[in-house]
Amino acid sequence: MNIAVCIKWVPVVSRMKFDMETKRIVRDGVPSEVNGYDIMAVQRATELREEFGGHVTAITMGPPQARDGLARCLAQGADYAIHVNDVACAGSDTLATSRVLAEVLRREIYDLVLFGNYSVDAETGQVGPEVAEMLGFAQVTGASKLDMVDGGQSVRVERLLDDGTEVLEAMLPAVVTIADGVASDVFPGREALQAAKERDIPQLTSTDLGLDSSTIGLLGSPTWVSE
Repeated sequence: MNIAVCIKWVPVVSRMKFDMETKRIVRDGVPSEVNGYDIMAVQRATELREEFGGHVTAITMGPPQARDGLARCLAQGADYAIHVNDVACAGSDTLATSRVLAEVLRREIYDLVLFGNYSVDAETGQVGPEVAEMLGFAQVTGASKLDMVDGGQSVRVERLLDDGTEVLEAMLPAVVTIADGVASDVFPGREALQAAKERDIPQLTSTDLGLDSSTIGLLGSPTWVSE
């Protein structure tokens, strides 16, 4: 079973700043890390790989520094990593970001695609569902538990609601967004991190993905922050 985990390189919440003039998060000079929900998604993906075989690929769209986030995923147990590193993607909202990630995912056959429930720097929870729609995959959001059933042909997800727990099943291929409870936040050791940083991580641009510049970045983003 081949699993992709889409991660985001986000500012550390306690150091996050907001520019009231541009109405955008200030990222320069602020330390960053892999989004916490995404770390849990990587961990659960590696556990499923151990049980069902296949491989785990970590994918991100981000600045050059986001490579460190992918290295962290490799150290945690991901088999491969892909970095979309293109200034043309800067300023992408959730829709433009989803277009980019969907094109990356179309380059290979994945049975299961995992996202964090939302990113701590935006908290929209939109990218996973948008990518699922673009790919035509089944989708389940907010998973607090994720298992494979039917011999690995379907995914069973539990998610917490205000009045109880909901259990859903979906045939693969599927997109699932990960919330608290799915897996532990495991931190790899120093040697594993160092070895991961030395590995080759392929980089892609919007041109490699065949994307028109008008569909990504600020030009391809129909949303904005108002007052």
